[in-house]
Amino acid sequence: MLTVDSLASGYGGSQVLFDIGFEVRAGQAVSLIGRNGMGKTTTVRTLMGMLPKQGGRVVLEGKDLECLSPHAVARLGVGLVPEGRRVFGSLSVEENLLATARKEDGRDGWTFERVLTLFPRLRERRRQSSKTLSGGEQQMLAIGRALMTNPKLLILDEATEGLAPLIRKEIWDCLRELKREGLTIVVIDKNLKEMASLLDRHYIVEKGRVVWSGSPDDLSASGDLAHRYLGV
Repeated sequence: MLTVDSLASGYGGSQVLFDIGFEVRAGQAVSLIGRNGMGKTTTVRTLMGMLPKQGGRVVLEGKDLECLSPHAVARLGVGLVPEGRRVFGSLSVEENLLATARKEDGRDGWTFERVLTLFPRLRERRRQSSKTLSGGEQQMLAIGRALMTNPKLLILDEATEGLAPLIRKEIWDCLRELKREGLTIVVIDKNLKEMASLLDRHYIVEKGRVVWSGSPDDLSASGDLAHRYLGV
């Protein structure tokens, strides 16, 4: 579904990505992992068209995403749950969800009611201002908002950062359910143990390059890799 080849990008005259390459097949879940400041969020922003590519290619279902704006990438079926959640604080939970709704032609898609079924807490707070939600509830809302675009590929940047253990478990359970339904997922997170049962493959990012890839079992079996690149 997604192929990233020799991707280079950065901010102004400062290059951050030098050689990012990975692929995600339809129905798979993969991670981008690494220490802070290694280029993971920059990769996501470049994939979404928020930053211009300085080199390389991004191909989604055979279509080159060259020079596409973020809304055009979203219309092709890429849903983003951004770092820091970034819900619309001036809107209610219901308004946040309806603001991004996109009808899916030809198959059963994500609707307002279906998102509330996935996240019952949001049903309880549907009339509430989103800025009054807890961090975990805001993350559920951010995921629901992305699902309302009816994506083929869901990207989550720092999926469970700063959340309590019980909320993290609820988020991972949700993502496993989405994968079982066939959604393709790219996730950035630091909780290797918790996301291991979701993922098909890890990609380690170090100084703007992918330096290793393998299964969660491969990474678990190689303590030296985790120490060298992840600091754990």
